[in-house]
Amino acid sequence: MIFSRIRISLLFGFICTYPVMTLATENGADSYPSGAEGVLAGALPPPGFYGQTFYVNYHASRFVDKHGDSMIPGFGLNLNGVVERLIYMTETTVMNGQLGFYVAQPFFDLRIAQGGQRGDRKGISDTLAAVMVGWHNGEHHWAAAIEGVFPTGEYDRDRMVNLGKNYYTLRPIVVYSYSQPDGWDLSTKLSYSFNTENQDTDYLSGQYFAGDFSLGYRFAPGWILALQGYAFKQLTSDESHGHKVGFRGQSLALGPGIQYQGKGWSLEGKYTTETAVENRPQGNYTWLKLTLAF
Repeated sequence: MIFSRIRISLLFGFICTYPVMTLATENGADSYPSGAEGVLAGALPPPGFYGQTFYVNYHASRFVDKHGDSMIPGFGLNLNGVVERLIYMTETTVMNGQLGFYVAQPFFDLRIAQGGQRGDRKGISDTLAAVMVGWHNGEHHWAAAIEGVFPTGEYDRDRMVNLGKNYYTLRPIVVYSYSQPDGWDLSTKLSYSFNTENQDTDYLSGQYFAGDFSLGYRFAPGWILALQGYAFKQLTSDESHGHKVGFRGQSLALGPGIQYQGKGWSLEGKYTTETAVENRPQGNYTWLKLTLAF
């Protein structure tokens, strides 16, 4: 098999200090992986163990309001992260599909500046785990998953920078790929996230839809060039101390991606730029993904 046939959904998120009554999701943060899915996102691999290592950089120099205008003076954010992900695909079938599991652990170096203040934090972030089922029919591949984000990262409500969220997230996911052996690959991932309340701040982040997409073409043996990106839209308002907060976040990102598939391994990279952003940081993502079959 080729390692790109492993769907990935890992944790990415950040926390920055700002009056939460004006932001979408608490402090403008969420646990969505923001475009990590790419080529063959909907095609799960054969039974066995697989490992993935992700490198991510996110850099933003603006935190914008609902009109796209900067709302935090002197804002800057830079995140470097490595995420280790272990996947186990079983021989068990569920509804004629293949049952699998994964767990992912992020390690982040996060630096934030705002209004003349600076903060940074290094360490583990919240752990992610999921159960999934995948199906194949010729050039069509699809899967469904239930994913949980667990508050294992460090959190202190009085700290400027936190790597943990201090609440749980439950996320149903569906992914689909149409892949021609020597031609086009069209892949997408759709998810919807439900959050529990942060009991330290009495803040409940709203529910949100998020989707990744990739349109790629095999231009040479082993090589795929793609247009990739993601969309994020918050659909319910946050609540602070039981009162609804009216502002909701959204963003859209686009950029180039490329993948090389070797024998038993694969390497994929992408660079995306965010636009149409509301009530969130606005910046750029760089992703690298290495997958190995054990």
